[in-house]
Amino acid sequence: MNYDILKICTGKVEKVMLGDKFKKTAVNKYPITEATYLSKLGFAGDEHEYKGHGGVNKAVCLYDKLDYSLWTDYIQDMPDYAMFGENITTVGLTKDQIAIGDIFRLGDTLIQVTEGRGPCNTIAQKHQVPQLVKLMSASHATGCYFRVLEEGVVQPDSQLELIHRHPVQFTLDDFNTLIYTDQRNQILIQKALKVDALSEEHRLKFEKRLKNND
Repeated sequence: MNYDILKICTGKVEKVMLGDKFKKTAVNKYPITEATYLSKLGFAGDEHEYKGHGGVNKAVCLYDKLDYSLWTDYIQDMPDYAMFGENITTVGLTKDQIAIGDIFRLGDTLIQVTEGRGPCNTIAQKHQVPQLVKLMSASHATGCYFRVLEEGVVQPDSQLELIHRHPVQFTLDDFNTLIYTDQRNQILIQKALKVDALSEEHRLKFEKRLKNND
């Protein structure tokens, strides 16, 4: 199954006026205009300023255009893509349509969903919505991250093809339920621990919760 991509974007660390002061961030992403290499650590030229951003389990960030509609009452002059600094803006991969462990072909590469994207204060400051982190967390519409299973070249017009749907179907909505709104849900914890693609960080976190509830 193919999913449309509106834009594939990367960004450089730059000084951006957020609130009343400048902040170094790569939250502003711009469309790629030529073939771009995607390695285990992300797109060539895509930079990260803060610890916790990037890395093999957060090499690529995706947010779906259909979830932009959740924020129309809060954000004026909403952009068409990369609203939350995502690399890929898709149509049709909302929180209940994508699952941890799903594998997609993107250009010459293979990428796999690893975890939800944790909303941060930088995006709240960028859009001048102080409560945005809480709103995104509560909605579970956070976007998600991928690891790169096979490196290669991605074109500006590459599309996203679902290659393997993970059999457990621990969706992004399920993941964010455990992270934000029902942290000790035993059924979801047990479901999460069946997902071999879950990052070690979250596997240990969920195993600890399961043990503490015994």
